[in-house]
Amino acid sequence: MSKRIIIADDHAVVRTGLQLILDETDDLAICGEACNGQELLSELEKNTYDLIILDISMPGKDALDVLKEIKSRWNNLPVVIFTMNSDEIYAMRMLRNGASAYINKETNPEQVITILRTVASGKKYFSPSQMDMLVELVNLPDKKPLSAHENLTDREFQILFMLVSGLKKSEIAEKLLISKHTVGNHRNNILKKLNLSTNSELTRYAIHHGIIQ
Repeated sequence: MSKRIIIADDHAVVRTGLQLILDETDDLAICGEACNGQELLSELEKNTYDLIILDISMPGKDALDVLKEIKSRWNNLPVVIFTMNSDEIYAMRMLRNGASAYINKETNPEQVITILRTVASGKKYFSPSQMDMLVELVNLPDKKPLSAHENLTDREFQILFMLVSGLKKSEIAEKLLISKHTVGNHRNNILKKLNLSTNSELTRYAIHHGIIQ
């Protein structure tokens, strides 16, 4: 029997592309689609699936918040993060919060199928660069202290990433369903924890530490 997959992505061309890729298999099938996180959660309440493919950038509810809610309500349901963002630091955040894999949309179709099969079998998938980061974290006490941004909360890291990606406070507030005042408070906490003063310094920090390219 084919594994039932639901894909949440706001781009129809991506959903169609994955459908065409998986049509070539007899053990994986896309049986549901959603255009945003809230639609995905509603669909999960109505139907049963074996695997979720979740885009990291969709309108409305942030992907990290969606992931956390999925894992709190359907803990055994594997989630594959599917994104154009190749940033491995963000990948570690998603993996630590329960994602089973974090893959780039430029990954070739054969590899995508292999990853989905790995995750559908109950295993996690880590790219070579993600494995290197995990090994480094395991050996960290013998090497160097954590970078300052590793001490940020998940919400602070979300807002850091959005700020250095060019989003305004009002846009962040709308996306995360919080007030601009709350965004401002988080920004101030981020700057304090990173010992920085301005958004320009924050952007330079993000580039230097590979949070953005």
